[in-house]
Order: sequence, then structure tokens, then C-alpha cells
Amino acid sequence: MSTKITSQLAPKKRLTLFDAVNSTLAQIAPAAAIYYGLPVIFLATGTGSPLTLLIAALAVAMVGLSLTNFSKKYPSSGSLVKYIGMTFGSVVGTASAIIFIVGTFFLAASAFIELGGWTADSLALYGIHIHWIIPTILLTLFIWGLTIVGIDRSTKIASVALIIEVIVLLVVSILILFYPPEPLSLEPFHLSSIKGGLVGIGLGFPLAVYLFIGFENSVALAEETENPERNTSRAVLASIAIMAIFYIFVTYCVIQGFSNSASALSKSSNPFMELANRYLNELAIFAIIAGFTSIVGMSIACLNAFSRIAFNSSKEGLISTKFSKVSKWGTPIGTLTLIMGIGLVLAILFGIFSENWVVGFGYVSTLGTIPILLIYLMLNLAVIFNKKERWPFHRKFIFPILGLVSISLPIWAMVQPGQPLPTGYFPWAILAVCIVSLIYSWFKVRKGNSKASAINPLEPFSTQRK
Repeated sequence: MSTKITSQLAPKKRLTLFDAVNSTLAQIAPAAAIYYGLPVIFLATGTGSPLTLLIAALAVAMVGLSLTNFSKKYPSSGSLVKYIGMTFGSVVGTASAIIFIVGTFFLAASAFIELGGWTADSLALYGIHIHWIIPTILLTLFIWGLTIVGIDRSTKIASVALIIEVIVLLVVSILILFYPPEPLSLEPFHLSSIKGGLVGIGLGFPLAVYLFIGFENSVALAEETENPERNTSRAVLASIAIMAIFYIFVTYCVIQGFSNSASALSKSSNPFMELANRYLNELAIFAIIAGFTSIVGMSIACLNAFSRIAFNSSKEGLISTKFSKVSKWGTPIGTLTLIMGIGLVLAILFGIFSENWVVGFGYVSTLGTIPILLIYLMLNLAVIFNKKERWPFHRKFIFPILGLVSISLPIWAMVQPGQPLPTGYFPWAILAVCIVSLIYSWFKVRKGNSKASAINPLEPFSTQRK
């Protein structure tokens, strides 16, 4: 595959606002989130889960607003890492890049192992038995190839995958509304429906926030998007709003399908799939297909976005510049290959040495989520402590502080005593990564090799492109 070393991404066709939103929604992966996330949220907050999701959406929106403070004026493939460096300087910027990239390795691994595991389990339902490692390797390499041959092509495929899963989710949800087992009720929107009250919200809120991770996807694609100063910010906020409405609607329908029974919901390992089997009968296979397309779309979107941030870090010398290779299609083949390779190895290792692939998926997704939450936290601090921008008071202080509080809760939940092992060790492992990253960054900057603040905060991105 022909490549050339260059410092610029040059897609033959730039992404539209529609493409940017679709890429973001694909990374959030609504079907996978509903299949795997809702059962746990139901256990925590019962039939009051729609309200928990609403609170989580508002919290994530605060982080999104902090992100758009920067992205409206300085859209960059460096995304959150770039903006942190602009405020706190080279040492923190370089450390943030390393921490974020470590997180992307594990999140990519979670996407790959889920893709292979879901495929193997789905085939087993129809008498075709293969080890999950085989589809994991084959499908990962296929997706890697798609992401190399053009951002517009791979994003279109992710968009098609997204449309398929959304159609299936909506069809089942609408059927429930038309043919409910009991009369429809607004009980899920009453505060009294939240299991355990504030304690229940405290348990369910961190899980609900996780369902929105990936909302920043479009910012990493800024340099390949039309009118990035406008479209990246719109894509971030539109994606959060769309997913909030969609999650709340589907969750409400699922609760109605279980007759507003918290106990029935808690006994089901996958409430939506159970309802799909009930309402679609033989056509329930489409719910399985929706799960597959959801994970495919998520894998494509993850690899696209993560590779752009790593590419920017490589271009600026935060990591080895050897990874800043760009293919003849204008895609960052160096960082695409780096994340794919390490992610695939981690997926196989954690899957093999865990009880099964599902447990391995839980491990790598947790290890990947913690660094991303820390970066979200730092982004809000970057808005508060940035001295060069004159944002309105509510955008500089109120929104970021609310964002800090909302992101701190999931992190706090992870470090509580009594966590099952080895999961209880994961926050401390990431803390060690943070310490090592800061030490490495300090030495690297001292040698004059880091350019974490390469974008001049006083110079708009539109000026830089000229």
C-alpha cells in the first residue's frame, strides 16, 4: 500500500455536517449501548431510568459546551488533547496526549473483541460454531482497510450501519407503543419511579454517562470536515441531543413492554432483545443484525477519530513522528495501523486470559473509559483556567463546573472500596500511567522536543489554513 510522509490530512472529499453527526452517532453505538448498558441501568434505577438518562444527557451536554468553546475557533484533529495543551502548556499537553492514546488502545480493543464475540455468538445460534478470535481478527483487518481508503467512504459505511440499527430499534419500540401488554403509563417520568431515590441516581448516573462516550468524535475529524469552525460544534451538540431523545424514547418503550415492572426488567439479561423476540418473532434476526451493524459502525468511527488525535500528537512530536504517515487516500495510515495493531493484540490477550470474551470486553472497556473521563475532566479545567479567551461567564465557569461535577461522579464510583478484582486495580493502573506520562513529558519538554501548544491561541484556525 503506497504511503507518503506528510504532516497534513488531505481527503479527496470532505465530510459534511450530516457525515460528522453520523460518525459521532456511530461511535456512540446506540444499539450496543441499549443491549449492554440498559440492563445495568435498570438494575440501578428501575423504571425511573429515563429520568436518569435525562440527567446524564444534561451533564454530558455541559462537557460538550466546554468543548465547543474551543472547537468553534480552533478546530483541530488534536481535539481535546490540543485544547488542554493550549491552556496548561507543553508538559500537561504531552501527558494528556499519552494518557488519551493509552485509553484509545483499550477502547479500540473493546470494539474489536465485541465485534468478534458478537459475531461468533450470533453464528452459534444458527449452528455455526467458530472461535471468537477468528472473526475478531478478520473483521478488525477489514475495518482497518476501510478506514485507510478514505474518511468519506468509511464514514458512509458507518452511516449505513447506523441507519440499520436505528430502524430496528425504532420498529420494535413503535410496535410496543401500538401493542403494549398493559395501558401506557407516564410513571417512568415521575421522580418516585426512581429506584432508591438519590441513591439510585448515584448508582445509575455513572452508567448512563458511559452511554454517551464518543460525543466528541466529530471534533477529531475537523481538518477533514467542511466549514469545521461551524460544523464540528454543531455536530457535537446535535449528537448529544439526538442520542438523549433516542435513549429516553427507547428506554420508555422497553419499560412499557415490561408493564412498568422493575422486577421483571431486572430479571432480564437483555430486555430489548427479549421484546424483539416477542414482537418480531422470526424477524428477530434483524435485532441481531442491528447489534452487528452497531458494533461495525462503532469500530469504524472509533478508529477514524482516535487515529486523528494520535496523528496530531505524532505530527507535533508528542509521540514518535514515524507514525505521522499519510496514505495516498489522505488518511493517517501510521496511527490507524498503530491503534489497530495494539488494540487487536489487547483484545486477543484479554479475551484469552479472561473467563470468556464478555468478561474480557468488560475489562478493556473499563481500562479505556477511565483515561477518557480524565481527559473530559481536564477539558473543563482548561476552559476555566484559560486566560487568553474572553468567554461569557456562564460558558467559562458555570457550564465547565457542572461538567466537572458530572464527570467526577463516574470516576468516584470506580474508586470506591469493595470493587471486584481485578477491576478494583484498574483506576490505580491508570493513575500509574498518568504519573509516568507526566514524568516522561517533563523530560521531553525539557529537551525542547514537544510542541503541545503549536496552535497559537490567538490565531483562528481559518487563518492557519491560508
